[in-house]
Order: sequence, then C-alpha cells, then structure tokens
Amino acid sequence: MHRDASWDPPPVRGSARLTAQFLLTVVYAPVHWVLCAALALVVIACGVVLELISWIPGVEAGLKKLVDVVFGVVPFWPRWFVTLPELRHEGDTDFYRARVHHELSGSGRPVNTRTRALSLPLRKYRAVGAGYVVRTAPAHNWTPDPGNAYDPRREVELLRPV
Repeated sequence: MHRDASWDPPPVRGSARLTAQFLLTVVYAPVHWVLCAALALVVIACGVVLELISWIPGVEAGLKKLVDVVFGVVPFWPRWFVTLPELRHEGDTDFYRARVHHELSGSGRPVNTRTRALSLPLRKYRAVGAGYVVRTAPAHNWTPDPGNAYDPRREVELLRPV
C-alpha cells in the first residue's frame, strides 16, 4: 500500500449538502429502481431474441460483455445516494469502524465460506479511510486484491485466501 492521501478518510461533508443528497435520494431512489427493473426487462427481452442467434461462435461472449457494460454503467445503488445512517453518522469514526468490522466479519451477508472476493464501497468506510480497512482486513482473513487496480477513494477490493 502506497502512503498517499487517497488512503486517508475523505473530508467530512457539510450537513446542508448531505441533507440535500439524502432528500434527493429519498425522492429519486424509487424512480431509479423502477428504471433499473425496466432496463433488466429490456435486457431479458433482448436476450430471448439474441438467444436464437447465440449459436454463432463468439456471439455469446459479446453478449455477456454487453450485459456487464450495461449494468456497470447503471448501478443499482449510485455512489451519490445518502442513507439515513450516513446522514446521522457523518464523521463518526466509531460508527464506521463498527461498520467495517461488520462487513469484514461477514455478518451482513449470508454465511458462505466459499466467498473469496469482497468489494467495499466508500460508503462503508468513509470516516476511517481505506487504509484502516486494509490494516484490519487480515484480522478477518481478508487481504487486499493485488491484481486489481482499484481506487481507494471509491472502493476497496479484498480477497480471502483459499
């Protein structure tokens, strides 16, 4: 891990900005999820038609890439969304430490020992920084993903050794 500012916690956001983002999230989130569902239905409908031509060599791999690109561009939970816990605990390092430990211990996910990869978005470690996640990950049997060039200002990719 290189020691630079991207591994430190980002600055605390202002309460007015955070409140505005929360209100926009409350208003826009249902609309966004309906649009995501509509996009999924369009992909499924196109998939039925494209399944007929999938016997052509190479088409299936291209279709998988297309679906990955489409759903990579339109995330189910955009980064700018703000939840009520984020609004209430902005800058609270104890809350975010507990949140990181909760995610790393697997308490928030179904028990599956086969899970080998974990991607933590910034919203999970905002007040403690990516450096804290990387320092505490080995205690929970996680290591930073060396093969993935991720941006610690957006997310941290972790792997569980076999």
